[in-house]
Amino acid sequence: MGRLKEGETPLAELLRTLLAQEGSIPFSRFMELALYHPHYGYYSQSPSRRIGRRGDYYTGPSSGPAFGRLFSEAVAEAWDLLGRPEILDLWEQGAGAGWLACDLVGSLRAHEPRLAARIRYTIVEPRELSRKEQEERVSAAELSNHFRWVKSWAEAEKLVGVFFSNELVDSFPVHRLVRRGTGWSETLVTWKEGRFCFTEEPLFSASQWQGVLSEPGSDLPEGWVVEVSLDALSWMRRVGRLLDRGLVFTFDYGLLPEERFVPERSGGTLRAYRRHLREGDLLAHPGEQDLTAHVDFGRLQRVGEEAGLQTLALVDQHHFFVGLLSALSERCEGRLPDGLTAGGFQTLAHPGFLGRTHRVLIQSKGIGNASSLSCLRFARSVGSCPPGRLPATNRACVSISRNESSGS
Repeated sequence: MGRLKEGETPLAELLRTLLAQEGSIPFSRFMELALYHPHYGYYSQSPSRRIGRRGDYYTGPSSGPAFGRLFSEAVAEAWDLLGRPEILDLWEQGAGAGWLACDLVGSLRAHEPRLAARIRYTIVEPRELSRKEQEERVSAAELSNHFRWVKSWAEAEKLVGVFFSNELVDSFPVHRLVRRGTGWSETLVTWKEGRFCFTEEPLFSASQWQGVLSEPGSDLPEGWVVEVSLDALSWMRRVGRLLDRGLVFTFDYGLLPEERFVPERSGGTLRAYRRHLREGDLLAHPGEQDLTAHVDFGRLQRVGEEAGLQTLALVDQHHFFVGLLSALSERCEGRLPDGLTAGGFQTLAHPGFLGRTHRVLIQSKGIGNASSLSCLRFARSVGSCPPGRLPATNRACVSISRNESSGS
């Protein structure tokens, strides 16, 4: 590697070399390298460096044990719906530092010991530093006998149980498409005048984008931006093939089709975050800032259905967790359940925190009737989340730590 320019990241130098050879690359490739380069990508860092007070954003699990405590109720109900199999598979992808994994299994041990003894928890984790941190946290919690790790889907087998992810899909690379005249162009990245900048190339053949670009019709104004994640759709298909019987929970921030094509979304949803602040330049600091785009929940839902999954609900996180809390509270005679604090619950469910911006796509396979799930109590219908004007994202808005929310 040559000498870095002042303030330049190691990945920026590699990208400059690549662009010198190729001229320009699709933004999706830039985003993939910026996030997932094996040595210099943003996600090659340890999770605790990226997430939390010292990182760039917070997540529900990083803010305290409430997520795991409440979600353990959904897992217990899934076990009942599946006929209480001898082994219940839990698969998590995008496990971060392992907070949710430990909180979830720890809660099951404390409150559902018979189920906890039957849990086989698999974490899909290709990155070495992330896996190391997860293993250390699991070991410190004395939960290692429940866990195993796989690096890729090649090691997957059919599962009976629950597959879930939290704020995973928003980090998949996206293609950035721009309306130009009566057609569309794809955004590329090039190096010009000492900086990374956008350029465009017309889409002469839009066949692979046909389903996406036909949704808003042909009357979008000049310059309208649409992001498309082909990786997210491939991922959803793999999840559908992986599940033999069980449930899929996809937690993330995202939009329905009717919310995507409104004036405030004309510039797209791509955002960059660094040190809990939104960065104005998506191409600056590659490898050292988070890049994220809202999930297209409508398309994800349809692809899941094509892969054999039944959509049970798309509900905002507020209604999801209020449903679970109501079931737990009934057994506690109206008291706050053990292992849960008012502050921790508010972080997840309050509309001012994660309750309105974050949603849960709930899908099933091989389950006749899942209407008894507590998380569905207040899910009025598929896509029932109040539309409203949503913030760009809630990654940088939650200013609460695990210690604060857990009351320790």
